[in-house]
Amino acid sequence: MDRRYEFPLCIQLTPPADLYGSRAFADTLELLKDKGFYGVELNLTDFDGTDPEKLKVFLASYGLKMTMLASGVYAKENGLSLSSADEKVRKKTIDAFDKMVRFAGKMDAGIICGFIKGGAAEDVETARSQIKKSVEELKERYGKAGVPIYLEATNHYEAAVVNRVAEGTALAGEPGGPICVLPDTYHMNIEESSMAAAIAGGRGFFRNIHISDNNRYFPGFGAIDFRQVLSLLKQLDYQGTISIEGRNLNTLNEDIVRSCSYLEEICRQI
Repeated sequence: MDRRYEFPLCIQLTPPADLYGSRAFADTLELLKDKGFYGVELNLTDFDGTDPEKLKVFLASYGLKMTMLASGVYAKENGLSLSSADEKVRKKTIDAFDKMVRFAGKMDAGIICGFIKGGAAEDVETARSQIKKSVEELKERYGKAGVPIYLEATNHYEAAVVNRVAEGTALAGEPGGPICVLPDTYHMNIEESSMAAAIAGGRGFFRNIHISDNNRYFPGFGAIDFRQVLSLLKQLDYQGTISIEGRNLNTLNEDIVRSCSYLEEICRQI
């Protein structure tokens, strides 16, 4: 495994409609291979029309694996929310996990619950009650499937529930269970009084962490000191992956090159 980034490095991508025929997407995957990436988080929406075995082989040809199924685009397209006050919507969302869990299981990947947790809500207490109910149902239905479901801690401008890492761990219950928490440096920079304390407090509840700068660009384009973040993970003997997620300042490939150079330099220092 490439150790130039201290931890296995991944990136979240939304693949093109022509997954296997896009030259631009192939060029990006080739770049990831060259830069020593371990895996990709993919925002997929067609679980019936995408063959997991074919996808595995395709990614492996670039030395990559799918580590996470990102559910954001799927949730937006289908109006899904785990914290919706509308029981029909909430139950529809639980049912939607059938396809996602089955697909993620075949890819040996986890499922990220960011946008699918639900957006802003007029009645926050109801949203919190609904997400708690949903998490318990997810545990009951999919707890033995072997597919970790990650509650991403996202800021209060985007979601009414699970804004802080501790809120995610409280819902998860016990470390190592089917429900995990997903810290994200961009969101922690907004919500947490101490990013270090939040990461340390969530220890054992996550094996992936999103690294995104304070302006939502890739690491190295903003003000977050990622040397401190990665040093802390090393001190905690963290054994999971780190995943770049964010918007682009330049082209995707240009930003990958610049962010990788930044992360490589940090890891040489620590």
